[in-house]
Amino acid sequence: MLFKRELKRNLKSFLVTILICGFMIVWVVSMSKKMGPDIKTILDLKFPGPLQEAFGMANLDFGSAKSFFALIFSYIYLFLAIYIAGVFATIMSKEFSDKTAEYLFSLPVPRFRIIATKLSVSLLYFVVIIILMFFLSWISFAMNIKGSFDLKLITLFSLAWLIGGLVFASLAFLISSFFPYSKSISSVSVILIMVMYMLQIVIAVNDKLDNLKYISPFDWFKGSEIANTMSLDTTYCLIGVFVIIVSIAIGFRRFLKSDVLI
Repeated sequence: MLFKRELKRNLKSFLVTILICGFMIVWVVSMSKKMGPDIKTILDLKFPGPLQEAFGMANLDFGSAKSFFALIFSYIYLFLAIYIAGVFATIMSKEFSDKTAEYLFSLPVPRFRIIATKLSVSLLYFVVIIILMFFLSWISFAMNIKGSFDLKLITLFSLAWLIGGLVFASLAFLISSFFPYSKSISSVSVILIMVMYMLQIVIAVNDKLDNLKYISPFDWFKGSEIANTMSLDTTYCLIGVFVIIVSIAIGFRRFLKSDVLI
């Protein structure tokens, strides 16, 4: 019952997210052949070198579709981060702020199972989004690129979206465990993401702040770097997995011990 309830509750945001991100992927890949000769000139006029680096536009060959794909990477990354962080931020705090937690925890089901079920539904939706985006990317390349193309790039982008998105999701879940009755926790998670997004720009224009790259997940995965190296940085991936596990574990423990005010 709870699993179906959570599936229904999160269905609308899931559909909106996959429609927007899917459209962006299909549109960008389809436009690559038409805009290839002009896009580099436009970017050079509108974005200084440091900003191109910050947004993952640097060192890309826009004569190829994969460069267009890399160009859209950071924007999809940002949208996915906002979506999944908002879901995880309210996954339990909404029950507390709406005063439905008392009823939920009175059901003949262990609190551990309730929280785990709600987390698993949100995680399931996010994984399905990533899988659908992988196949949409694959189909878009197959339809628009007559020659061979490397599925490895699509796979790497999908993994980066998955790890990066879950980092923000776990942090939002952790923060919400400290303010379970706050109705603005979703806004707090969005602010956190935007601060991290702006931080990558500050780091890109100031070499002295280079060490701060470890703080912002947007600096861990950049479209241009992934496209050029055809790999993900192992260190950043390990940091991301560590942050996810620790944040979920602490947030989970806090919600297990949270008092339900009547």
